[in-house]
Formats: sequence, structure tokens, C-alpha cells
Amino acid sequence: MSRAVRNGLQHSAAEAQSRTMTPSTSKCGQTTRNHGSALWLCGSVFSRSARAAAIALVAGVAVLGGCRGERSGDTPRQFFPDMDDQARWDPQERSRFFEDGRTMRQPVEGTVAYAYTPLDPAGAGNAEWAERFRLERANFLQADDVTYHGGRLGESGAVAEYAPTMPMPVTMAMLERGRERFNIYCSACHGYEGDGQGMVGQQWSYALPSFHDPKYLPPDGQGGGSSEPDAYQWRDGYLFNVSRNGVVDVAGVQKMPGYAHALSIQDSWAVVAYIRALQRSHLGRLEDLPPSQRQMLEQQRPAASQPETTPDLTTARAPAGSPSAGAAGGEQ
Repeated sequence: MSRAVRNGLQHSAAEAQSRTMTPSTSKCGQTTRNHGSALWLCGSVFSRSARAAAIALVAGVAVLGGCRGERSGDTPRQFFPDMDDQARWDPQERSRFFEDGRTMRQPVEGTVAYAYTPLDPAGAGNAEWAERFRLERANFLQADDVTYHGGRLGESGAVAEYAPTMPMPVTMAMLERGRERFNIYCSACHGYEGDGQGMVGQQWSYALPSFHDPKYLPPDGQGGGSSEPDAYQWRDGYLFNVSRNGVVDVAGVQKMPGYAHALSIQDSWAVVAYIRALQRSHLGRLEDLPPSQRQMLEQQRPAASQPETTPDLTTARAPAGSPSAGAAGGEQ
């Protein structure tokens, strides 16, 4: 090896050793002799900086929070002025835009509301999903007085003659719906059995009517209401009308509130159907049941107890030695 190469290697080794032993300056601005200490000091400085920044942030939030609710005379900033300053009117407010000065506009003459959505259910055929829209349209049009008022309307707009029966077939689903609505809105006063003994009915100042009263029963040969033309309380249309409009006596006093706000047209008829079911169950006989159920109930019926025989006091003998022994049994 040449002298120049050997001298170069020695110089490099000496320089590397001197760098190892020479104190170094860390990026945090502190002089250390090993890199582990330098990293620890850097973390310490960073922690102090983060703590100071957090304190400043909390102080800023506190200052800004203290400004909430303060009044200012400056014009507020409007990011969407067309929405803040758009023209609007309150109900029944006067308007200078229309000739008659009314904000609320009357529908065009001859206009009839028919739906909440612009969907013609006739285009859906008999699809099940369109039934709701067909019913909605029918409820708007109310073309049938019996279905929507409970009977034939007179010239005054009131019901002139209540329908004796329901205008639609009764199904099990309808009865279930009627039971649910009856238990929610009617049972508090009329009781779950329709006997007028609900929790509120028992506390009322006078006896509430029972649906099992003969005047509310249809004249079907089971002690029901009268078939006279003036009798109407047994009619389905009357019960339907009462469920929606309540009862007002001859003096104009509201004896019962109406529930048209809570019961739909279909719900009101379902309640009437359920009332008829309650009446039927109250008047039910064993012969009305199917043979299979009738036989099961007859097997569960307890055996009839034998009637107790009453002794004939005129021929019974009194115990011997009693004062009445001679009178009851005669002379010995």
C-alpha cells in the first residue's frame, strides 16, 4: 500500500472518531452527546409548545364565548339575501297585489280536490299498491252521501235519513281495526264491552248510554230497536254520524264530542262494525256457535247440580219431646 493511501485512511479514521466524541447540536437547539437524549429533549420542548397552544386556544374560546348574546348596532351579514328578504304573507293578511286585497286565494270555480299526489289510480288497474290512492281520491270527492255522511242529506245539508245498514261489506280486518280504534277512543267512557262503564263513564255526573240498550239494537227479532220511521238510534248511519260529529241535545248542548279529527271515514265505519260485534256477543246463544265449538263448550260446562228438596212442613214430624210434637204428629 502506498504512503498516500495509508495516510488518507488514517486521516479518515481520525476524523470519524473526532465526530463521535464531539458534542452535537440537536434540532431543538440543545447540545447533547447522544441522539437518545436529543430526542427526549425535543419531545420535552414539543410538549411545552403544545401545552402553550392549548392554553391559548382555550382562552380564545372563552373570550369568544363571553361575547354570545351581546347586542350590536351593525348591519347583520346576509349570506343569502334573496331568502331573507323574500316577500311573504301571513294567513288572512291584506295584500296590495291582488285586486280584492286578500292574500288567501279562492280556488277556481268548479275546482274539486281529488288527491294529495298527482297520481291517477285508474292507470294502475287493480294493483294492490294503488288502493291507497283510490281510497284517497274517493275520500276527497265524497260522491256517496251514505258512505261519507251516514245517510241521505236534506236540502239543509244535514242528514235527513240515516242508513239502516253499512254501505260496505264487513271483513275480519275491518273488525280488528274497529276494535283497536274503539279501545283507544271509545272505551274510556263506554267501556271495553260497550256497556257505558268505562273509567270515565263511571265518574260521570249521569249514566252514559250502553250500546246494549234495546234502542241501539237493530230490529232483527232479538229485542232490538223499533222499525218505526221515527226511530233512528239503532241505525248504522246514526252511530257513524255520532262517532264523527258527537251528540248535541235539543238545547244545543254538546253532550258528546265528535272524533272526526282522529277517525277517518273508514275507521268510523269500522267502529260501527265492532259495536255490532259487541252487541252480538252480548246476545249470543250457544246455538249460534258452529257445531265443533258448541260441543267443546258443552263438554266444559259443569254438571248441573240437583235442586235441593224442601221438606213439607205440614207432614214433617217434630222431634220427640218437643212442645210441638203433639201438634205435628197428632196424639200418641
